[in-house]
Amino acid sequence: MSEFESEKKPSLSKWIIGLLAIVVVFGAGVAVGRLFTNPTTEPVTNPSAVEAGEQAGPAGGAQQTQNGQAAPDQPTAIPTTDNGRNATQFEIRDVELDVFYEAWDIIEQEFDGELPPEDELLHAIIQGSIETLDDQFTRYIPPEIAARLREDMGGSVEGIGAFVRENEEGQIEIVRPIDGQPADLAGLKPGDIIIGVDGEDVTGQSLDEVVLKVRGPRGTQVTLTIMRPGEPEPLEFTITRTRFEIPIIEAEMLENDIAYVRLTEFNRNAEERLRETLEELLAQNPRALIFDLRDNPGGFLDQSVAVADMFLPEGVVLFERNGRGLEQVYQSDDGDLAEEIPLVVLVNAGSASASEIVAGALRDNGRAILIGETTFGKGSVQQVHTLSDGSELRVTIARWYTPSNNTIDKQGIAPDIEVATPEDLGGENDTQLQRAIEYILNGE
Repeated sequence: MSEFESEKKPSLSKWIIGLLAIVVVFGAGVAVGRLFTNPTTEPVTNPSAVEAGEQAGPAGGAQQTQNGQAAPDQPTAIPTTDNGRNATQFEIRDVELDVFYEAWDIIEQEFDGELPPEDELLHAIIQGSIETLDDQFTRYIPPEIAARLREDMGGSVEGIGAFVRENEEGQIEIVRPIDGQPADLAGLKPGDIIIGVDGEDVTGQSLDEVVLKVRGPRGTQVTLTIMRPGEPEPLEFTITRTRFEIPIIEAEMLENDIAYVRLTEFNRNAEERLRETLEELLAQNPRALIFDLRDNPGGFLDQSVAVADMFLPEGVVLFERNGRGLEQVYQSDDGDLAEEIPLVVLVNAGSASASEIVAGALRDNGRAILIGETTFGKGSVQQVHTLSDGSELRVTIARWYTPSNNTIDKQGIAPDIEVATPEDLGGENDTQLQRAIEYILNGE
């Protein structure tokens, strides 16, 4: 399957959202205890995930066969040779490894210390070789972490209930605790930096490593050491893990007959859950709908196309291209349930990958106004392969473009009306939400 996995924006952060279920999200933010997604996002024959990415982040088949048409001729994103292969491509089996074995023979004989287990060495070799690609979204996921990610995509997680990311300084940052879950009840706040887990210094460790330490069976405890802006000394929180469903839909009828729905990630159930929610809301005859994609890290590509289709008549949702000659068009069809209701979409810097696909499609087709902040800027597609030992390899296979033929990679989508993200989402102090209500009522 493939995914739009979001992990790191050069000027922003690695947005693997680890549901430190923490919950991790595929795509660009994650909840620890859930998607390691990164944050790092299906009407296609083979599931495709958008970090997203991780969201889910992100897993494995390889063909995308949805609504295939030839896209307009455009420069490809990767230089190619006449046969469509990368100009620098070679056969890996032709690489001479004698010097590698020579070096490790010497290390085995002379190193004054403990050598790593064979599987750990193998993982390090794969990860190190992938780093030479200079692509932050092509990633190798060790078996234990990959198994957690696959489990998380089912929707249930065991952990503390918080979305986390790796920020631009390489720190593991709490994006937000999930309302009513252990992290929230213990007092963790957005912007908190995890520097220790159960007395171990995790400074410099990867998001995957830290999330794996924070997660654990329900009923067990984990102690987090936190650096909080404005606090002179680190804080400690001992939190009892629990099992919980990651809430991907929040909905309500606001005053003045305005419907509100928030989608927190594009997991395998996103289309189904959103459709059920929209049917309930639209039965109440709202005058307009606010669709909240803030802090949504992405997930599966087919889910993003299906969600966009709910609001769009027949037209283009996105173009997908690569340097091997792929020119794919993903389209929407007429006749869905929310094609006519006035629509405002809320986005922020945590809206990544699949979220950006939907926001870009709705805006470029003249279907919605975007309010909030410039989005994350995750414009590539990752194919996820499950390897023979249960590990996963996520490979960037293409770039996607909005219906107006714009790339959002590393630059994001700028809103029509810019409003800074408040500390807490929802309610009277949510300035972005209030601006959306104002726009609906006043038309400006």
